[in-house]
Amino acid sequence: MKFLLSFFILSTFLFAQCDKVNNTRFNIMKNKVFDKKTKLTWMRCSAGSKWKKNIGCTQTPQIMSFYEAKDLEKNLKIGWRLPTFDELRTIFDSKCEKNAINSKLFPDINLLSNFAPYWSSTSVDNLPNLIYYVDFIDKTMDAHSKGFSMFVRLVKSENE
Repeated sequence: MKFLLSFFILSTFLFAQCDKVNNTRFNIMKNKVFDKKTKLTWMRCSAGSKWKKNIGCTQTPQIMSFYEAKDLEKNLKIGWRLPTFDELRTIFDSKCEKNAINSKLFPDINLLSNFAPYWSSTSVDNLPNLIYYVDFIDKTMDAHSKGFSMFVRLVKSENE
């Protein structure tokens, strides 16, 4: 019984960290968050979701094919782009109980229920028609064809 109680307390502590912000690593700037470790700035809302002051992300994020995501990227303000697979993995946290992303940093994850696959810009070596993705709800990392529909979270490098 004592073991089960200790396990429950430890698990609760570990899972609770997914809803807390590590201020030594992340700097929240309204609709963006800066990761001091990676020097990346992330949009807090996914493409199609809108930031509203004192509310957070509104509207369900839009799913799009990789081709549509690349078209979106072309029309963005300078610097905003699809993240690489390695960049997207830096905000993935498999220790979270519910989702593999911090819901305080990226609140639109709460608008999604069954799946949350996000495009990266990285193609699979020797299979350029397959693009890596990260699913922040079912906690998978895999690759899919460019015509499949997924979500997009935009990123910007510090020097862009």
